[in-house]
Amino acid sequence: MDMESLVFWGFILLAMFLIGLVGLIFSKENKKFFLTLLLIPIIIVVIGFGTCVVIMSNL
Repeated sequence: MDMESLVFWGFILLAMFLIGLVGLIFSKENKKFFLTLLLIPIIIVVIGFGTCVVIMSNL
């Protein structure tokens, strides 16, 4: 993957996180959908950083 595609995916994850956060705060119903939208980017980022740490520690 080149840098532009990583930035593109980063913006998508940021948008998902922000939509989930705003929806969770201001929504009266359907909070489960917004919570899922909020948690998916967090899980992906944690897995990504964990993978980077494992790769860097083995070098």
